[in-house]
Amino acid sequence: MKVMSRIARSVLVLASVLLLSLAGTSVVASAQTASQTRTWHLEQFDRTSRMCVQHGPDGRTHASYFIFVVSGKWTTDLEFGMRDLPPGWTATEHHLPPGANFHDPDGSITVNGFVGVQGSASVPMATYHAHIWVSDGTVTETLPADIIVTTESWVDCMNRR
Repeated sequence: MKVMSRIARSVLVLASVLLLSLAGTSVVASAQTASQTRTWHLEQFDRTSRMCVQHGPDGRTHASYFIFVVSGKWTTDLEFGMRDLPPGWTATEHHLPPGANFHDPDGSITVNGFVGVQGSASVPMATYHAHIWVSDGTVTETLPADIIVTTESWVDCMNRR
């Protein structure tokens, strides 16, 4: 009786392992299919987008925006926003309606998105490595975007590599 019980238990464990591996394979396959059939892409500029903020303890608010490009074609809304902002900062979240945006023969493309950000200029001086994100609800792509809080002039900060 003990031998039959062990055999039955072993068969159940083996069946469970096989079923789990098959389920895992279908999840991986569907994720691969989704990424292969996706027709849009968040494009990187030639360098990381940057915003320079003049540090000030007087509590003033700084507001600006980051631009980005989504290329290709999409049939559902693409939600977008920013994360990893300086403490207390906020960003707008919005969406791109279904559409298309392709490179012209000369390589140029229309900038089709922007994210507004704002926050106190009295946050600690640092380079904050924020990220623009765009999502179709299944796939999310991100781009780096630096917010530099400094005492440098805006021109010097923006020209720094």
